[in-house]
Amino acid sequence: MGSIRKSVAACAFFLFILSPLFCQPSTVSLASEIFRLETLASGAPGNSPAPSRQERHDAFLALARLHRLSGNPQAAISAYERALALFPNDGQALLEQGRFLVSVGEYERADAAISALLNGERERDLVIRGRHLHAQLHAFHSGNTRYMAALAEDSDFVEFHSGIYYTLWRLTGLASYRNRLIAEFPQSPEAKIATGSVNFAATPLWLLFPGRDSIVLEPFVNPPALPAAAEPPGRLLQAGLFSREANAQSFADQLRRAGFEPRIVRRQTGSDERWVVGVNGGSNENAMIRRLRDAGFEAFPVVL
Repeated sequence: MGSIRKSVAACAFFLFILSPLFCQPSTVSLASEIFRLETLASGAPGNSPAPSRQERHDAFLALARLHRLSGNPQAAISAYERALALFPNDGQALLEQGRFLVSVGEYERADAAISALLNGERERDLVIRGRHLHAQLHAFHSGNTRYMAALAEDSDFVEFHSGIYYTLWRLTGLASYRNRLIAEFPQSPEAKIATGSVNFAATPLWLLFPGRDSIVLEPFVNPPALPAAAEPPGRLLQAGLFSREANAQSFADQLRRAGFEPRIVRRQTGSDERWVVGVNGGSNENAMIRRLRDAGFEAFPVVL
């Protein structure tokens, strides 16, 4: 009986010692996961059977997504290119690559990827998403909203209409798109931004943020009715920052003489006192920034 107790005690001791190895959650460092995927993608898996072409392609795509989310755009672009070198006609990979290239401002390369996507025989869903991305590319790159405006009237693109209205409103400054957004998609993230319920970047490029489709908002509460011609109040576009109020006043006079209506806002950070001089962005901040630049002033939006 004593030997049994000793055996049980010994087993319990070893289980106590080894339990952290089995009970702790499995975690993998970013570097080790990148190394694993690169090894698999290169076709050198060690003692395992050589990976198939499809497995290598999938590993390159996984690498691209990992680099994209960890903030390494050049490595992500390279991984997408290597994946497509294995399967050049992969429509989903072309769509993903094009979307990422648009988001980082590589517009010419994005155009090539999207053109390759749209020129092949594709499933209807891929064609629709490709055409939507093509319209976004033109809108963000050159300000040409003609393609996007056409999609706003096409029922095939209804799932994108909230983002389309938002983008058209931001790029054109037309209140009609804002009003349609709020009326037709009041619970969308874009409508929340348009009504001021959510603070977000003014640029419509946030629509390309990975994972934005999973955004969950609070239950909708009917907003007050907006007049047909209502315009968003706009943010302050900072054109100057001064440590002396007299200098801020002098700069504001220069803006006033140039035809603008300047504002001076005092900012206190600890013991430091600053005066921000700017102009209200109105319904089209980009247009106001261009107008200021043409008059010799550089400006950017700020939250005070």
